Amino acid sequence: MEKLFDPDIELRLIQGYAPFAIGDLLVMPYPVPHDAREPAQFVFSDGAVRLGVLTDVGYATPHIKLCLSGCQALVMECNHDPALLERSDYPASLKQRIASRFGHLDNGQAEHLLSTLDCSRLQHVLAAHLSETNNRPELARAALSRALGCTQDWIGIAEQYGGSAWREIA
Repeated sequence: MEKLFDPDIELRLIQGYAPFAIGDLLVMPYPVPHDAREPAQFVFSDGAVRLGVLTDVGYATPHIKLCLSGCQALVMECNHDPALLERSDYPASLKQRIASRFGHLDNGQAEHLLSTLDCSRLQHVLAAHLSETNNRPELARAALSRALGCTQDWIGIAEQYGGSAWREIA
């Protein structure tokens, strides 16, 4: 019979949104509006630099903005383009769920959120959680580059199956 748990692996449950450490890495969960039970996203820090991750979120709350401001790197959901979603062959109920306040950020919402953050220390931005059907990397790049006033090639894309190249945060 196959073992379900390796006794040499330490297993710890996350307690709500309380920060916790993994070695020298501080993990700070924060709540997000999404159609899941107790949805959370994370900011990771070694005490010198911060990486903010935001996917599976319906809209940007003031608390989300506070958590992500001042990060040196961001991974941001750019799930869909509203026009592509509207024209897709998804059922109407799924389209409504995706576009709702408990669904996913579209490119324009991600652009607006990024434009409201303190980006003075930002070194990297990756667009993530792009729908294969309802978005295009060039649309996500264009939206985020407008928010930052940078060239589109400065914005990275975290691909669904390939991820992204390693980035160094100083």
